[in-house]
Amino acid sequence: MRLCAVVIVAAATSACTSEPQEPASSPPYQLATSIQDIMLSIVDPAADTIWESVATIVTFGNIEERRPSTDEEWEALQHEAVRLVEATNLLLMPGRNVARPGFRSENPGIELEPEEVQALIDEDLATWNRLLGDYYQVAATMLSAIEDRDADRLFDAGGPLDVTCERCHQRYWYPGETGPPRRTVGPEASVPAATGTPTDTAAAGPTGTIQGHIRLAGDPPGNAVIRMGVDPLCAQLTEGKLMAQESVLTSPDGSLANVFVRLEGTFAEIPVADEPVVIDQTDCVFVPRVVGARAGQLVQIQNNDPLLHNLNSQTSTSNRFNVGQPMQSMVYEVRLEEEESMLRIRCDLHRWMTEYIGVVSHPYFAVTDLSGTFVVDDVPTGTHTIQAWHEEYGVLTQTVTVEAGGVMVADFIYPPAA
Repeated sequence: MRLCAVVIVAAATSACTSEPQEPASSPPYQLATSIQDIMLSIVDPAADTIWESVATIVTFGNIEERRPSTDEEWEALQHEAVRLVEATNLLLMPGRNVARPGFRSENPGIELEPEEVQALIDEDLATWNRLLGDYYQVAATMLSAIEDRDADRLFDAGGPLDVTCERCHQRYWYPGETGPPRRTVGPEASVPAATGTPTDTAAAGPTGTIQGHIRLAGDPPGNAVIRMGVDPLCAQLTEGKLMAQESVLTSPDGSLANVFVRLEGTFAEIPVADEPVVIDQTDCVFVPRVVGARAGQLVQIQNNDPLLHNLNSQTSTSNRFNVGQPMQSMVYEVRLEEEESMLRIRCDLHRWMTEYIGVVSHPYFAVTDLSGTFVVDDVPTGTHTIQAWHEEYGVLTQTVTVEAGGVMVADFIYPPAA
């Protein structure tokens, strides 16, 4: 009986398997997220984690080399790198929306709307695929460096990742318009000398002075060393120098530099100074990082480096420009006609290069130096609101009353860095 049963089962099985089987169909993929969702939820967090895992941080009397050291840290980075690499495949899947329905740009006039981005992708799909391919190659290099436990190679790959992402952003997110410079002075010319009165004419009537000190409470966070290796010419220019960002530039006691201070409100019209505001590009950084200018005042931005720089103002106002300076000693001249809280200028070729200009309709402003101090002279008497702005820590305000011939003190303290 047992043998018979086995034979019967075998026969039945043979009979079933002899009939043709239909292949199991793969379930279709379903797109539940947008390109924006993938960037915000996968690409940006993974890239930031990997970027920050290898860095050189400069503080007073100390240089911190930040590197992963334990198996757990390397494994965590490997997980992030896998996400970074595989995000390419998600972004390449056809039919994915740029953003969720109803989303609108937070910076219209600077950033494109989703439908505009979609149109750019659709009209030249080959470029979209090529840029994603470039991104994949850099991400794969980072994954390989992590698998090999090679911190130096991982550090070097951070720059190309930044450049690759920015190329995509410039095409699809905030392309802007590159127009002719309003005036570009070639290398054979010198910066024209200022004419007329070198400073603004003082306000009519009684005036006083506001002076103050600005500091950061707690320990300064330090600044990351710039990855100049992204551009071999920048690396060559700065060989032997320790070039760090100056986004939080402090003295040992916490005195905070690069804070833009201005009075709020409307004042009697005062002629704009003929003397230009001068900004240099030296060793692949802007110097100084923060300046103030009157609306309508001439601003001169000079390229002191023997390589190409680009000036791209991030604004939707009439202060918009996007010009290249391919030769050393070239000077771009522009009059910033429209008042603007803080106009940011960047070099599209060197992402770390950042400049801020406070464009004000009156002359009552200043920028703190390394001592954290500022002085605003010839302020009309009365009660005024004074505002302090810092690129990392934002805005602080207070009220001061200026008396004729008096010196009023306005000190600010930013809370400790998070």
